[in-house]
Amino acid sequence: MDHRKQLIDMTEKFYIDVVEEFKEGELQIIADSKFKNMFRKKDYDGNIMHLRSCKKEALSIDVRQIEFPAEDEESKEVAGRLEKCLVVFNSLCDSYIQLQVALKKKANKEELKFSEYKEIFQKVQTARNTLNSALHDLDIVYTDYAFEDDEE
Repeated sequence: MDHRKQLIDMTEKFYIDVVEEFKEGELQIIADSKFKNMFRKKDYDGNIMHLRSCKKEALSIDVRQIEFPAEDEESKEVAGRLEKCLVVFNSLCDSYIQLQVALKKKANKEELKFSEYKEIFQKVQTARNTLNSALHDLDIVYTDYAFEDDEE
């Protein structure tokens, strides 16, 4: 398979199979956090399983297996930005999982200091902002890259 096609397939898999699936789980987590749902039982284990599934899917995308021609700097740029997104995405999943574990402990009457919660929540926010930035950077180069491939 052509290296451009492989890279486009991997990027589409990331956007569709990983990021979109993650967003669904994130919306569920946010919905669970709303005040009106404060007294409902939360599915922390389900959220953790969903996050781990998204991370596993992201880990299955290995851009390094593609062999790029030495002169194809554009493909290397897209691949580099995709790899950065994958690393940041996995970090975000780890942070979210850590937050869900902490909240589950708190729900089970185990001690969770507010400072610990705040620190974990800040990690999630930082990772989310970093991912948004990395996705934006990928979008910039990928849109032109994929468009050029469609023309061929």
